[in-house]
Amino acid sequence: MASYSRELYSGKIPEDIPVLELDTLDDEITASYTGPDDGLAFPVREQNGNTGFNSVDVAGITDWRKKSEKGYGICISLYEQHPVNGKMSGDPIADAFAICARKNNCILLIADGVNWGEKSRLAARCALYGAMKYLNKHVYDKLNQPRNTREVVEILRNSFDQAHQTILSKDGGLTTMCACMICPMKGSKEFSVCCVNVGDSYGYILGERRGIREITVGSHDISSERDIRDAGGAIGPVHGSDPELQNLTCSMTFASEGDIVFLTTDGISDNFDPVVTKVAIPRQVNGESAQDISNSEVIIKPEMEPGERHIYGMKEMERVINEQELVTEEQCTAQSLCSTLVQHVLMLTDSKRKVLENPSLYKRRRMTQDQRQIRDSEIKKKMAKAPGKLDHASIVAYELGRTNHDNLENIPLTGSPLITKSPSSVTSTPDSNSSRRHSNHGLSGSKPSRPRKLFSRLRSLSVTSPQSPLSPTSLGKLSISPQKISFKRSRSGSEPNTPSSPGNGSFLPKGSSSPSPMSPQSPNKEIPIPLPAQHPKRTSVTYESAV
Repeated sequence: MASYSRELYSGKIPEDIPVLELDTLDDEITASYTGPDDGLAFPVREQNGNTGFNSVDVAGITDWRKKSEKGYGICISLYEQHPVNGKMSGDPIADAFAICARKNNCILLIADGVNWGEKSRLAARCALYGAMKYLNKHVYDKLNQPRNTREVVEILRNSFDQAHQTILSKDGGLTTMCACMICPMKGSKEFSVCCVNVGDSYGYILGERRGIREITVGSHDISSERDIRDAGGAIGPVHGSDPELQNLTCSMTFASEGDIVFLTTDGISDNFDPVVTKVAIPRQVNGESAQDISNSEVIIKPEMEPGERHIYGMKEMERVINEQELVTEEQCTAQSLCSTLVQHVLMLTDSKRKVLENPSLYKRRRMTQDQRQIRDSEIKKKMAKAPGKLDHASIVAYELGRTNHDNLENIPLTGSPLITKSPSSVTSTPDSNSSRRHSNHGLSGSKPSRPRKLFSRLRSLSVTSPQSPLSPTSLGKLSISPQKISFKRSRSGSEPNTPSSPGNGSFLPKGSSSPSPMSPQSPNKEIPIPLPAQHPKRTSVTYESAV
């Protein structure tokens, strides 16, 4: 079984990517989702006058509302809302995302329209529509399927040309874009992650061992100061009808099953920069810093170079995700990763929005020129002190793995696994005590059962099997086995499909009646141990993030 290193390859052209053979790509769709609203179907809706989702083939897919925990995306606005008329600044949202996942491969797209307005929104969605249509047509052609990593990168690069032509045909504006494709490696359990991006939309991998690492790091110089207002490149009519491909970069790396690949716009990534979050200040090249021009009210903050800020931003993402796992006692999925990072940037930028959403700023009153200048300067000071950056924020993520429709959580507990004949009959293996971040238990893509879910299941079980009635006095003498419960235990022909509660009086000896808990018992009679209450079957309810 071949094993690949975690090296990152990047260059300006597909020929800079090594040639590595790929496994056969499956074409069965497991998730297809786009947003916000109609997402990449927006150009089709504008043309046909419908929603773009009513059984219409849009970019090679008929259903763009098929989301899952393994493939998910969120797009929101971080801008303030007018307290009087309720309008959102920055509308319409100029970001867009799309994901099309199949059993052993996936396509991820994200775009960020440059500036505000209808043309920026149209550019982002046209770019996704043109790129996704091209990829679905050329990647999954069984007669001409890509056989190696370089061919995948070439197809991704050509999809940018198609995206640019789609923008021009619809008279759209400018947009950044990041396109990523995940493919299985031949003769290996690992996956290749091929990516092409232009502008400041980046790609990352959340791994079990190495944490978060950036795939698109070759598209921007992390050792030099970056102006967050400059995207660095864009497709669309930048110079006449030509795009600006100054920082267009082709990248490729490897990932393992269980890793999560996610793409973000600058509304997410910039809000993890320690300078943007007011945790640190930038260190200048000449050795001077913002603290040199200080007064008595300045709080001393650490100085960070651009490279340190880049590393800190990814470590901050890891911290936020790890804290969410500890609080929820749930393993991070693609859906929870999107919700967690978006929720973090929402909370971070809340103080900035509160400054601009103050109703007193919008009251009509007569003010002199000096009073207006004083008010504006106070607002600027408050905005400068508040952390974060107001922007449109988008993220799309996919959890790697060959999809298996069997789910470990859906397999019911069987029989009475807690009761055994004797502790000596319990045999343990070294694997039974080992724990991994993504445990398969024989099922690909399944998640380990958490204690809270396990105890909820155990409470719905009977203490003993109805086939072996026991007396109440013998319940206290039973030994409880520390052996782990097997969720894949094969059923015998006589074993019931679901555990059932014993009949009335099945735990009592013949001829005896159930004692009343209110009546005194004779001292020479043994008091039976009360049976635990039989709880009704609990139904697990999940709620989708409201973000």
